[in-house]
Amino acid sequence: MPGLRIFRFYRRQRKKFFYLYLLCFLSFAACSVRGYIPDSVTVVRGEPVTLGSFLPVTKTVKSRDEAAVSSGNPGSAEYGVYELECRLFGMVPVKNVTVHITEEEQVIPCGIPIGIYVRTAGVYVVDLAEIEEAGGGTVSPAQHILNAGDYITAVDGTVIETKEDLTAAVSASDGAVLTLTVRRGGETVDCEVAPVKNADGQYRIGVWVRDDMAGIGTLTYVTEDGEFGALGHCISDTDTGSRIEIERGTLYLADILSIIKGEKGNPGELAGQIRYTESRVLGDIEENREDGIFGTLTSLPEELSEAEPVSVGYKQEVEEGPAQILIELDGELKTYAIEIESVELNAAEVNKSIRFRVTDEELIEKTGGIIQGFSGVPILQGGKIIGAVTHVFVSNPREGCGIFIEDMMK
Repeated sequence: MPGLRIFRFYRRQRKKFFYLYLLCFLSFAACSVRGYIPDSVTVVRGEPVTLGSFLPVTKTVKSRDEAAVSSGNPGSAEYGVYELECRLFGMVPVKNVTVHITEEEQVIPCGIPIGIYVRTAGVYVVDLAEIEEAGGGTVSPAQHILNAGDYITAVDGTVIETKEDLTAAVSASDGAVLTLTVRRGGETVDCEVAPVKNADGQYRIGVWVRDDMAGIGTLTYVTEDGEFGALGHCISDTDTGSRIEIERGTLYLADILSIIKGEKGNPGELAGQIRYTESRVLGDIEENREDGIFGTLTSLPEELSEAEPVSVGYKQEVEEGPAQILIELDGELKTYAIEIESVELNAAEVNKSIRFRVTDEELIEKTGGIIQGFSGVPILQGGKIIGAVTHVFVSNPREGCGIFIEDMMK
């Protein structure tokens, strides 16, 4: 019968559309869920793997070697690294998560203001300049030869370390072409530059340079072996914005002279000074990375002499909600309340993985919120250290960003 055939055709088509809609829904849901699942997690040996919040996914072990692992409790694996396959509702593949098994880690959260002094790994070129010649007119000898961000490491084969070394070599050239050894983008190249005599009768090559940097920040943590991490972001040049390659550096106790409160359009700052004396030295700075500065302490600040270590909290443990920051202000080391507003497990910029808001009225009264010099202030939640302050929003000093502590300690 024609009517029956049409009805059966309609039923078949309706089923097809139902499965098509279901497939589209599951695909969309899988894409949406993917961003909430970390690409990798670190898990303390013996603990189960969690993914930060409730998600309708199942986890199945996909070992990188062929060791047998119980899928019931993947965190109990007895080897260092493996993979989990995550499926939405146990059906749709979402992503694979790399799991790193570690022993429980503990560090001392610090929050102590510090003075930072570093020497650049070569004479750093900040910018090029024009020179007014003795006979009139201007010229830029280094134009199209040197670039901002270059590191000059030698002149005519003689190693230089300071601005004074470079100035002396140029002055002694008597205008003869100099061969500069330059480190640029990880490569070493030789450049030839002809110095020009300026209106004062001095030979110059037309570059602005620096060989050291100093500033105020905050010590984040110290391990039982005396290794420290601070800032949560790199030391960068204020003019070029580039990370500075350092030859060596020193950590000092800092004297905070005043607190300039933050307000809309002005982030405020800890105004302090560094006294470069042996008695004020805390340790050696060995690395300047995108996720902070690192090195070894030679002495522990008095404020931390009785401090107790706390466990490290990994990113999948960080939750939206109440937390604290630890900072020394007015000579007192204490915690202040914040509210974590969002957690991005796969942030493109690791220094902005945690977004938070200051809720502590005492801190707001003292500083207005997050201010310059707070970079590196430890973030605590649930009795663990989970991150460090890295940025403040200039439009609202009560809001800031942070980095996961595991990204600093990796």
